[in-house]
Amino acid sequence: MKFRKIKNEILSIFIISGIGLVLILTISYIAINNFIIEQKLQEARLVAHTLFYTGGYLSNVAPNVKLKSDKVDPFILTSAYCINQIALIIKKNENFIVRQVSDRYRNRSNRPDSNELEAIEYFKKNPDVKEYYKFYKDSNITNSKELQYYYPLKITKNCLKCHGPVEKIPKQLYKRIVKLYGKTAFDYKLGDIRGVIAVKVPLQQAQMATIDLFLKIVLFIVLIYFIGIYFFLKVNRKILKDIEKINLHFEKYFSRHIFKLLKGRLNYQEFEDMKQILNRSVKSIKEYQKETYFRFYYNPMTNLPNRKKLMNTLENDHSSAIILIDVDQFKELNFYYGEEVADKLIVEMAKRLYNNRLFHIKIDEFVILKESDSKEEIYDYTVKLLKKIEEPYYIDNNEIYIKTRAGISFSKKTFISAISALDATRILNKDIAFCSEAQAVRDKYKDHLIWLKKIRSALNDGRIKPFFQPIVNREGKIVKYEALVRLIEEDGKIISPFFFLNIAKRSRLYFEITKVVIKQSFSRFKNEEFEVSINLSIKDLADMEIREFILEQVREFPDKGRINFEVVEEEDIKDLKEAKEFLVVLKNEGCKISIDDFGSGYANFDYLLSLNADIVKVDGSLIKNILNDKHSEIIVNTIITFAKKANREIVAEYVENEEIFNKLKSMGIDYFQGYYFSAPLQNI
Repeated sequence: MKFRKIKNEILSIFIISGIGLVLILTISYIAINNFIIEQKLQEARLVAHTLFYTGGYLSNVAPNVKLKSDKVDPFILTSAYCINQIALIIKKNENFIVRQVSDRYRNRSNRPDSNELEAIEYFKKNPDVKEYYKFYKDSNITNSKELQYYYPLKITKNCLKCHGPVEKIPKQLYKRIVKLYGKTAFDYKLGDIRGVIAVKVPLQQAQMATIDLFLKIVLFIVLIYFIGIYFFLKVNRKILKDIEKINLHFEKYFSRHIFKLLKGRLNYQEFEDMKQILNRSVKSIKEYQKETYFRFYYNPMTNLPNRKKLMNTLENDHSSAIILIDVDQFKELNFYYGEEVADKLIVEMAKRLYNNRLFHIKIDEFVILKESDSKEEIYDYTVKLLKKIEEPYYIDNNEIYIKTRAGISFSKKTFISAISALDATRILNKDIAFCSEAQAVRDKYKDHLIWLKKIRSALNDGRIKPFFQPIVNREGKIVKYEALVRLIEEDGKIISPFFFLNIAKRSRLYFEITKVVIKQSFSRFKNEEFEVSINLSIKDLADMEIREFILEQVREFPDKGRINFEVVEEEDIKDLKEAKEFLVVLKNEGCKISIDDFGSGYANFDYLLSLNADIVKVDGSLIKNILNDKHSEIIVNTIITFAKKANREIVAEYVENEEIFNKLKSMGIDYFQGYYFSAPLQNI
């Protein structure tokens, strides 16, 4: 009886413990499931935060990165684009989806679904809330759920550069955005909700893993439970001790194996996955940061530090000299040999300079930082350096020779002064120049800028005028006029072209002066009987627009035989095909052609014949010295003899007195011009 009582009590204990065990397992299942869901929520939160702060970093870096090609999307480094690219990597490698969406999307791939729109509206109504998540049923998997986590994207100062008020966005940037994406996503204000980062995590795999593990535990416990009942029915009064042993054995096995299995499975399947995701994201960000840094601070052609890196270096550098090296006429080399060969040439040039503290500034410019206490030492070093890099290059069966120049900043040690020194080499016609030599050039530039401003103002105000100097025959009668340009100051002072014309030739203002002189001269002589002469330079004849303008004006002139174009004697014009052809066109229209300043510099009688000129104007320097310089007299006599035999008219300039006039008449000159007859006047 006693044993039966004990047996009944133990049986009751088994039943109660069985019920308790079921409750514990149920609660455990719920707790484990909630733990896994919380773990997935932490994963989603970590990914969203990582992308958000990556976007913030990129929005600061992107404005400083310059793309080499216009064909590349200019918004490739924006936070929106890059976050989407990282999201694609996560989607490819993980079992959940990451998107950046907006209710005012530009790219269709950023178009939100109904759930994402719901999240955006929630953040707009609750601007202080920092996250939002819900669980949705997956229509494809029975009874499974999907965790959707949303992180708000707010408009910052950097965002306003592309998303702010239209009137504050630079026109070119606005046009580029509209061309690529249309007229959406503008007129945001600081702090507005622009969209969300959406992280969608399917819970099926985690839930199935939990159920699988839980079922194994339940089956094991049930097995142990029934084994306990079996032994209970078989044993004698010592059953309590046996049960205690079984319990101890069960507890030991459970703690040693089941919890170990549970812990290991959770650690491996969940935390390890999350760690791998984080590691991959961090690795991608670091690689992208490294690539961005390289693009920002290094030249991709030679892998040498670029101008930005040089500027940063110079902030703390104490080098004695900055040597700026440039390849002369690199554009011509690029055109002749092709871009591929020209690029290889630059790479080879960089190799010859490599042992120095070297920077690749532009395609054909390098900078070397050099320590030295002596200006002479720096100069000698640069001479040897240029000699080394000017040795012939052998590239793709081409033997290439280059010419280089160097500007040196020695005392001031600034990059700007090195640039000034390099510019000075061209003006001073030297291979090497120091920044101190550039000071005179800078002063000249300053003077040029003042004159360019005066010329522009005079053109706008109509103060560029042709003045007319008469040309007389042997009897002293005026038969022609030469148009000579003058600039009239605001105070009425008349300025000779000696002070401004060469400066104007360095800009397009020169062509405006040519147009004014031709138009006003033709208008003045349209109804006169006199012939009018207009000066044309090689610059005029080389410009297609000016050639077309001249031809248009000539064809509107009533008597083209009274137009004479004076061409300055230059060797360049002989080799300029367009110029020679245009002079033929003018002659065919009925105009005359004169060679001005004949006998100075390039004195070639073939020049006279090749241009088929009608008139020869003897250079004034020969005329002024005709009374005192036997050589001048011989040269003038030679010109006269040749011109007469070639049936060309002869004009003598710079006739300053009666004695010169009589001398020239006796030598056989046809026409005369100079202050002896009249200075250039505004009215004839």
